[in-house]
Amino acid sequence: MEPASLHPMKGFNPSEPAILHDRTTDQIVTWTGEEADDFRRLSRARDDGTVAWRQYLFDGWGNVLGG
Repeated sequence: MEPASLHPMKGFNPSEPAILHDRTTDQIVTWTGEEADDFRRLSRARDDGTVAWRQYLFDGWGNVLGG
């Protein structure tokens, strides 16, 4: 899945299962929502629309079942 076909990070709800694109590795990461509190506490939105969290740089998200 290409980042262009994913939703912008500003609409990402970390409490919900999703897929996230990590720009650093160009890989899709499966998100279960289990780390939502940590994500809310430690993630940093960047001016370019990406979100830095731990070793990741997320630049788009999608629903687990598509859409």
